[in-house]
Amino acid sequence: MLNVSDLMKTDVVTVRPEDSARTFARVLADSEISGAPVVDAGGRVLGVASATDLVRLAADEADVRLSAVSLRPDIDRSPDPDADPDDAAEADAWGFFLPEDSPFQGSELLDQVPETSFDTVTVGDLMTPVTFSVEPGMPVAELCEFLVRGRIHRALVVDDGELLGIVTSQDVLKAVSDGRLGLPDA
Repeated sequence: MLNVSDLMKTDVVTVRPEDSARTFARVLADSEISGAPVVDAGGRVLGVASATDLVRLAADEADVRLSAVSLRPDIDRSPDPDADPDDAAEADAWGFFLPEDSPFQGSELLDQVPETSFDTVTVGDLMTPVTFSVEPGMPVAELCEFLVRGRIHRALVVDDGELLGIVTSQDVLKAVSDGRLGLPDA
């Protein structure tokens, strides 16, 4: 029988409560994860923040307008009814694609967006101060019940208050897919 310790990941990406929402979004994107524990300077777990928290912030942010950034100031944005539809400059009149000689590269575009709540709201403001934690010896069947009952996708693995790892619903699904859970054939 598998336990949480058999599924958990020990290389846990964490964030700090003073990190901005923008920094947090970059951490999630760069790490290809959907949430992270929030820890203080001493490594003590304070809560959990997720991509859902960022989506809620974006939904509440009425001032976020990417159109405020003029990516192609050299383009007249008024449509020309006589323009050739095969003309690349006309086809991209709104500047969605950067020219090859653009001074903007990669994440530099994010730095050109005017300051928003993504810069002023911190992870501490967004996080859920409650942590859903399990012990490393918990059987996976109990973990599944815990995740379903709590309607959560991740649980922190702790022992004597120390963060050992994280286990997610995806880890359980992978174990099912790999045949490690010994489920009967359907």
